[in-house]
Amino acid sequence: MNKADAIREVAKNHLHLTNNQIKQELRRQGVVVSSSFIVNVLGSHKKRLALSSYSIDLRKKAQEFLALAGDDYDLARNLLALAATNQD
Repeated sequence: MNKADAIREVAKNHLHLTNNQIKQELRRQGVVVSSSFIVNVLGSHKKRLALSSYSIDLRKKAQEFLALAGDDYDLARNLLALAATNQD
């Protein structure tokens, strides 16, 4: 498991955790990351708090989208980036 996966695993069911709380949990697991790396992987704490209110429904939809992309995370991410740039 790489550092980004470790961050996602810690935050998976705890979007309310601050960057420092995530760093502390990862440090207990022997993984050292910076706050900026956490923001790159998960987004800012403020945005995560906003998402937490409807994250269950979005997570289900994200899982469905990932399955449609053949469970290829990189492909799914690239498709989302492409969709974001092609908005009318």
